[in-house]
Amino acid sequence: MFLVLHGPERELRRGRALCEVFMFIGVQETGASRIPAAAKNHVRPGTIPAFSFRRSSRHPRPHSPQPTGMTPKRVLLAVDDKLLLKLYQDKLTAGDFIVFSARDLGRAAQLLAEKKPDIVLMDVVYQESDPLEFLKAIRTEPANAQIPILILPNVLAQASHDAIDAGATHAIHYSIEPIASVIDATRHTLGMPILPASAGADLFKAEDFWIETIFANAIDSINRMRHCLPGVAAKPPELPALHELWNLAHAFAQKVALLPYKPFTQITGALDLLLFDLNQTHDQLNASTIHTVSQTLDFLAGIATPACLASLPDPAAATLLVVDDEDGARQFIGAALDLAGLKCECAESPAQALEKLNKSDFDLILLDVGLPEMNGFELCGKVRAIEKYKDTPVVFITGMATFLNKAKASLSGGNDFVGKPFNLAELGLKSLLWLCRRQLQAA
Repeated sequence: MFLVLHGPERELRRGRALCEVFMFIGVQETGASRIPAAAKNHVRPGTIPAFSFRRSSRHPRPHSPQPTGMTPKRVLLAVDDKLLLKLYQDKLTAGDFIVFSARDLGRAAQLLAEKKPDIVLMDVVYQESDPLEFLKAIRTEPANAQIPILILPNVLAQASHDAIDAGATHAIHYSIEPIASVIDATRHTLGMPILPASAGADLFKAEDFWIETIFANAIDSINRMRHCLPGVAAKPPELPALHELWNLAHAFAQKVALLPYKPFTQITGALDLLLFDLNQTHDQLNASTIHTVSQTLDFLAGIATPACLASLPDPAAATLLVVDDEDGARQFIGAALDLAGLKCECAESPAQALEKLNKSDFDLILLDVGLPEMNGFELCGKVRAIEKYKDTPVVFITGMATFLNKAKASLSGGNDFVGKPFNLAELGLKSLLWLCRRQLQAA
């Protein structure tokens, strides 16, 4: 077997973005011994100008008002999603800013001309507007040449790079406290002192009302994404439906990031990243990636309650086994899992795989179909004969995702496929899905 790559630049962009989606939620640093040289090149620390602040919890205190006599700073906030727009607007207003808000960039351009804000905060995804064209257009106006434009926290590293190239000043670094990051970066950019409040201060977290609202709207958000799938799966695919699906998934991921559930954030962030990639490279839109998106939406609908999410362990605690006879493929798959915050061991032959399976415990197995000695289907049958692996998820990686192979996979005890050439984000997302399913069953 062999792994087809579509050019170094494309994989560089995907790897960089996939790394970003998991770095912000505090996954452990990847070990250098398990990352191939190509994957190391994906990670480019410091290439996005970003704000990152550490907060001290030793001296918590509420936010400080503007000093008497100081004119409040004016913020132009442009966010497509109505709920996110309202949340950020409320928090910035509570932080003593005057906020002008817009859900589309046409309206944002009007407000920019009329209100003369001190700073612009904007997202990287809009349903009806192109943020890159917006940035280029406003930078051509002399009056807007020096105004700071910050990109709101998001998991799309490449989109943030593109926005900076088009004229944005900085991308606000994603953290486990998105609201705090936005307020801190805004104050810092405007020369205001950073608030020394703890991460638990009311200003820097979503109140119960917002959390309840996000959950109350979760199923509706997922169903709206589902309604896009027929157009995405059409021949040829309907690109407006694909863009709408990405816009909805991006907004959903941004809202989920405000919740205290790491696996939920990981999965929705990985979905956002995959759909960004599919919108950029339409040739990656195939039966495998569409199936993965559909699976993800079904899974999210089933876990979108606080009670269910509270019982979901951290996927980073799991261990995966990758079985592939090609050294380059093993390294590439291992790097993709590393970037997803997942730990794996590798085996280059069925015999070595069986030895490892008997000595250690694995939570997910990724099998290449075209193995020497015995194929992946035969190996899967032997895996299922081991008592402790009767229910362990097995995902096949193959370029032959035909009906016959799917039937063989099912008969041999396999759970799913990832088609080759596979997408980095898809492989990470698929692995997260099956790990979380397994963990929920065991809980």
